Amino acid sequence: MTDIITPQAGWYPDPTDSRAYRWWSGGAWTDHLTAAPSAESVWATDGAGRQVADAFSFTEQGPSPFSSSFEQSWDGTSMTRGSGGNRAGMVIVVIGVIAVAAYLGSLALAYTTIIPLIPGVIGLIGAVPAFRRARITGDGLAISLLGVLLSGAASVLAVLPLLPGLLGMPSASDISAIKQTVSHAVPFHTDVEKQLVAAAQKDFGQTGTAAACPSDALEAASSTFSCTEILADGTTKIVNVTVTDASGTITWSPAN
Repeated sequence: MTDIITPQAGWYPDPTDSRAYRWWSGGAWTDHLTAAPSAESVWATDGAGRQVADAFSFTEQGPSPFSSSFEQSWDGTSMTRGSGGNRAGMVIVVIGVIAVAAYLGSLALAYTTIIPLIPGVIGLIGAVPAFRRARITGDGLAISLLGVLLSGAASVLAVLPLLPGLLGMPSASDISAIKQTVSHAVPFHTDVEKQLVAAAQKDFGQTGTAAACPSDALEAASSTFSCTEILADGTTKIVNVTVTDASGTITWSPAN
């Protein structure tokens, strides 16, 4: 059986922050941190005032024995400066572009806008390690912000159509149906009122001056409603109206 080699106690690069060193007790990480050694700290002074080599500075210049090859490939010392140094930021930008493309496609193909929400949310969640890498290495902050803006914009645009339903407000389709109903109801009401005024002489023995029907009266077969008619002497009469077919044909009779 192969023995597992455990690194001896000492200072090693912090696996969570490449700018600092953390003390390894020989069996576990401790809470003790120190700054990475500088060129001036390579030489230390002993008790007799002589300069001696600082073993810490000489022995801990290589990569941490605890870091994997994947982690080392992400190390700021092995990456180029600028946006290319933050691979997570580049990934977030790609996800953001996919989210925006999905939103535009949903508009063009008239399918649900919930689909762009999926890559949008993934992009926002993935932005956490991207910003963390930018904070540690100083690389890729701008590219990470661009990815967040793309993913966030797609997510917000995908959620907007859902807000009316969540807030109890009428949706765009509901408003369109209301407008269509009103556009049919107004001319129907006007036509009914004109017929009632024209028949006032026959129905009540005097000329009618105006008539008013309820706003919720519909041009639907078998629907019934009552209208108020004003006569020439100022009196008002109630007329019961029935719609006989879908084309808006009506019959009426004075109410008792």
